[in-house]
Formats: sequence, structure tokens, C-alpha cells
Amino acid sequence: MNHKQITEKYYSKWIGWENILNSESCGVKFCYSQERNKVQYGYSQSFDLYVFIQDDRIIFSYGDKIIDKISDIQKRICKVLSPEELKQLLNSMFNNCIRHNVKYVFDESLNLDIKLKSRTLDASEYPKYLEFYRKIHPNCKQLDWLQNYFTEMVNENLCCGLFDNDVLVCCSDAPGMPYMQEIVQEIGINTLDNFKKKGYATDVCLSCVREIIKNGKSPQWSTTIDNIASQKLAKKNWLC
Repeated sequence: MNHKQITEKYYSKWIGWENILNSESCGVKFCYSQERNKVQYGYSQSFDLYVFIQDDRIIFSYGDKIIDKISDIQKRICKVLSPEELKQLLNSMFNNCIRHNVKYVFDESLNLDIKLKSRTLDASEYPKYLEFYRKIHPNCKQLDWLQNYFTEMVNENLCCGLFDNDVLVCCSDAPGMPYMQEIVQEIGINTLDNFKKKGYATDVCLSCVREIIKNGKSPQWSTTIDNIASQKLAKKNWLC
């Protein structure tokens, strides 16, 4: 499985132009896409502008809501800028906070044949997962959906956890994928505050990676620019 090609194809879907990231093009490119007019699965609103930045290129994917602003953006951005420079410029133009995420490609050379402390959970362990979830999300009151979500993860062996004295202290989750659900799966990791910086998240992450690959899928990782802990974890197992 070529994880780089699959990951590029996945984010090409996000941009809305098939396999655009597999091309050799560089510089600044603007792409109108109907994907910007939709609310992608797992999200609460559409992304009117989606910008993908790599070392030698910037790709702007835009929809109907900002089509009248594209000519102004094209005038101001005619060369590849750094992410920070681009954020500042877009913030000034849209008078809005720009979300900045970092995407990673799974490292195919990673050795997964190591002994781990974590394991997959089974359906009977929902009470322990519920207790864990409530600790992670103390303000979340509506949990009638949670058991179905847990069961779906368990059925695909995607709910991996690590226990300390029979208490679930670190656990993966499986965000819904808006595209290519049959071949990609992103990983989420949560750890109770008192059990962080013990290597538990790395352990659980590797357990989940094993299961994703067993399922014939490519593991994906995405995090915000200010989540340093998540970036450090990703850099152990993924390529930036």
C-alpha cells in the first residue's frame, strides 16, 4: 500500500480536483470546486475557502460564497508564501480567524512488530469507555449517541485503549471520514491528564495503526498548528 499516494488522493478530494496533489505542478493555483459549497461529513459547516500549502506550491480551493473575492486574492498572492505570511494576509482580507491544520503521511518504514501495552476494546467494556469519555469531556451532557459510536469502533477494532489498574486512561477514536472511507481512517487519541507524558498515547496510536492496516486502510493524522503534543506524537510515526 502506497500511503503517500493514498494520502495525496484523499486531500485532493478535499480540494475538489481529482489527484491534483499527485501532479508535479508548483507555484500558486486557484481551483473552483463544488466541494466548498457542501458541508463535509463530520463537520458542522462548509469550508468556503480551503488552502493546501506545500513547500513549492499553494492550492486555493474556493466555492460560490467567495467567488467575488478571488480576483483580489489572485492579485495579492502571485508567489508561494510561508504559512504564517499567508495566514496574516487572509486574516486581513476576510477579517476572520483562519484555521491552520498540519497533515501527515504515514511512514511505511515504521516497525509495527513491537510489544505494546494497549489493546483493542470489546463491546462489554462500554461502561469503562463511558467513564473515560466523561472524564475527557466533562461538559458533554448528550451522550445517547455514544454507545453506538463505541460499538461501531469496536466492530472494526478501531477502539484501542491502555488500562492502568483496570482504569481506561488512554484511548483512540475514529473520526468519520468525508471521503474514501473504504481506504482511509484518521486516528484520534485522548489521554487523562494525570497519565500524560508516559508514552501511553504513542502506544495506543501504534495499536490503532496496526488495526487500520489490517483492515486494508491507510492511517491518517491531522492536527492543529498549536497542538504541539499531537505534532510530536505524529512525528514519531508519520512524515510531515
